[in-house]
Amino acid sequence: MTVKPLLALILAVPLAAQPAALFRTWTLASAPDMTKVIEDATATMNFITRPIARSRLAKTNAVEPTIRIDPEPGGVAIQYGERQPQHLTADGRTAEWTREDGEKLLVSARMDADGLVQVYKAADGERTNAFQVDGAGRILTLKVTVTSPRLPGPVSYVLTYR
Repeated sequence: MTVKPLLALILAVPLAAQPAALFRTWTLASAPDMTKVIEDATATMNFITRPIARSRLAKTNAVEPTIRIDPEPGGVAIQYGERQPQHLTADGRTAEWTREDGEKLLVSARMDADGLVQVYKAADGERTNAFQVDGAGRILTLKVTVTSPRLPGPVSYVLTYR
């Protein structure tokens, strides 16, 4: 066996293990102060739009105590807290989804070498959830990025689950 095929085999093992490590129920370990995250993100907005943006960000960025990720044939199911699971393909295809409050969103998920990426698209912006599991399979890191033409810049924060 030459060095290149051996190196490819060694590199492929952790990548193949990453998706399987995602599939379980995760419990919140740490989260930032979301009130501060939202206040900082909207601090430069004018006094008329700032409360609207803060309310919208608070509504769409609730920190859930658990996340359950399950494999499904051709896709994945993601359940946040006690909410209904979202059943998605894992190839990036977009599907319509209606949130509990009736708002219609486009949502997609894709598995890649780094983990799972989920994207929500609304009329006024987008939220990306990037899930990654540590090498030991014990910590799930959820990197959230919210963008909107109505915000002064992206809102980013990190949640960890065990």
